[in-house]
Amino acid sequence: MANIPPPVVNDFRLRQRIRIVGTIVFETAWRIGSGREGETMSDLGVVLDPHGQPVLPGSSLKGKLRSTCETLAHALGLSTCLLNVEASGVKCVSDVDYYKRVKDDYRRQSEGGIESRLDWIDRHTCDVCKLFGSPVQASRLRISEGRLHAWANVVQVRDGVVLDRDSHTAVDGLKYDYEVVPAGSEFCVTLDLDNPSDSDLALLGAGLFEWVAGSSVGGFSSRGLGRFHLQDVRIAGVDFEDPDQRIRYLTKLTPEERLSDLGDWQTYFTAKINGRLNSQTADTAEEA
Repeated sequence: MANIPPPVVNDFRLRQRIRIVGTIVFETAWRIGSGREGETMSDLGVVLDPHGQPVLPGSSLKGKLRSTCETLAHALGLSTCLLNVEASGVKCVSDVDYYKRVKDDYRRQSEGGIESRLDWIDRHTCDVCKLFGSPVQASRLRISEGRLHAWANVVQVRDGVVLDRDSHTAVDGLKYDYEVVPAGSEFCVTLDLDNPSDSDLALLGAGLFEWVAGSSVGGFSSRGLGRFHLQDVRIAGVDFEDPDQRIRYLTKLTPEERLSDLGDWQTYFTAKINGRLNSQTADTAEEA
């Protein structure tokens, strides 16, 4: 008898991809620290590429978006562990200490097959970590490094002092300076989301609405640095279950040809958020 291959588990198929493109515009000066002396010989430099242009790392953007989604998750009735089970009360394997306690259980469940493993991961991962990734599950979301569109072609240097928290005065001899990139910098960013759930789309949509309204990223944000907003948002995608879309994606060369326009991004994500809130209301009514 010929060997029959095992059935394909749908959870591992690439079924859908959503791409969001937008422009980040800095309303104030900002800094992503390099951790070393700056090009201007200042004490605290900013990250620059080999051509002396500012860099907006994808890791900084993803970290900020995660923080934004953590803040908004409860408004959508979704769970977030805040990477700390004791502080949040939400059991999630992204908390290193909690994962150490349940790691053996995870290994035992993994021996029961793929379905058993996926069920365990779903039960031990908060909604935010399902989107952004955890030690046992890859992230569904990827964010590109910002592609520079415009900037002032100069890095500014500002003075700083260390304050005594008791006297609220400057500490003698502890003056320093630091670099910032001037306001007006613009970067194009791309977000790719694979196989999103309805909760993923509602959470990401809420985060995008927050960014459009305005947020901050980078160092010294409590001093007013790093204020930005997102604009010119566009959304497209591909449904790999649709033969025509699948063929177009596999045979075309440019994103415009490969992906289908999903229309107005606000309309798209408003529907996802409303769907999530309506579902939450229905669940609450059933429990009552």
